[in-house]
Amino acid sequence: MTDAVQGPWGQRSTAGAVAAAETAASGRVPIMPRAPGSQSGEPVRIGFSGLAGELFGLLVKGFFLQLITLGIYRFWLTTDIRRFYWSHTSVGTEAFAYTGTGMQLLKGFLFALAILVPLQAAGFFLALGLPQAQWVVSIGLTFILLFLGQYAVYASRRYRLTRSSWRGLRLRMTGSAWRYAAKGFGLFVLVILSLGIAYPWAAAVLERIKMRETFYGDAPGDFTGTPGELLRGLAVVWAIGFGLPLILIGATVASIPWDIWANVLRGVLADQYIPTGSEGLAIGAVITALSSSIFIPILLYPAFQAVTFRWRMNGTRIGGAALVSDFRIGSAYRVYALGALAMAGLGIVASIFVGVAAGGLFFASMAGGGGRAGGVLILVLIVFGYLILLGGFWIAKQLLIGLPLYRAKMASLSVTNLASLDSVRARNVEASAMGEGLGDAVDFGIGL
Repeated sequence: MTDAVQGPWGQRSTAGAVAAAETAASGRVPIMPRAPGSQSGEPVRIGFSGLAGELFGLLVKGFFLQLITLGIYRFWLTTDIRRFYWSHTSVGTEAFAYTGTGMQLLKGFLFALAILVPLQAAGFFLALGLPQAQWVVSIGLTFILLFLGQYAVYASRRYRLTRSSWRGLRLRMTGSAWRYAAKGFGLFVLVILSLGIAYPWAAAVLERIKMRETFYGDAPGDFTGTPGELLRGLAVVWAIGFGLPLILIGATVASIPWDIWANVLRGVLADQYIPTGSEGLAIGAVITALSSSIFIPILLYPAFQAVTFRWRMNGTRIGGAALVSDFRIGSAYRVYALGALAMAGLGIVASIFVGVAAGGLFFASMAGGGGRAGGVLILVLIVFGYLILLGGFWIAKQLLIGLPLYRAKMASLSVTNLASLDSVRARNVEASAMGEGLGDAVDFGIGL
């Protein structure tokens, strides 16, 4: 960890930050600078000043260092990316600070491996020794991993919060990750069984748990969003997401004569079945309709993301302060559409470049007479080019979709009654260096 942290008036030493926190905890509350608008009661906008060029440099450096270190550098890259987003996100004139380290994430990842590897090995050998119970073992192992995934959601969020500060004061989380995992897993099963209908109620319960166990200093968090608000926001999305595929598949099935379906059913029930021309066309039409239906939820994802983000932000409270968001569905689609078009253009350019390079390698190999050394060199160049191509698209996705989407979300946010946080006192400045173990191992997302 560095020797300096972000304080209310800029960088200050870690010792100074701890001393200030102890002073606040003892009851001698320092005067915190007010953000513009906090005295008048006007909403204070949340801004983001990060530039694509700075992020591009981080991503390129991180990508090549991951290649050199066989992926180990990704923990430090995750930390650098978070520090970029946090330090450029501000409420009024006060920016956030991130104090996590790559070593903490690496330790958490190794801690998780010590749990997951024996668990996976036990499942493998149990299925090997009891082949008749293979499905039972697989389902049981899947449920265990889903349960641990819910634990990781809570623990990784707690890690990020304890490494995040604003005005020199850290956020923190209380409560039990295991209790959250039990509730989260049960609600996840309920959502699956209800075909998604129970999602608004499940989301409201989990958000309420997380926010009521979140603190900024000694200011408690809360969540006031209701399932009804989310249900109304997602009603059209659900109607299209479920209704359109059903209409498409139903219309396809109904357009085919029933005698053809009867022949298909008799053939399937027989030992061997080779469909005739009309039967093959009928089966192909249904498969095409099913495949097309898969893309409908994917196309609706930006709308789902916009509605849930706005609902979650509008229900968030810290002390007497409240978040307000006007993030629109159109804003989300605009980011994804422009990003997809830009990436498609890059894909065309990359395809042309790969074709020219492959042709050049082929003719160079033919002119050199081939040979084992030439073949090995070509193989190495192909593998390296493949990795560069994958890395290029990953970087492009971060710059063309991830960064603009984050910027649009932050631009939609403002804070009301920010003055209520001026007298907040520090609490629990210490935090686990292990980064909450399993939560850190899956904690590679970016979020506030």
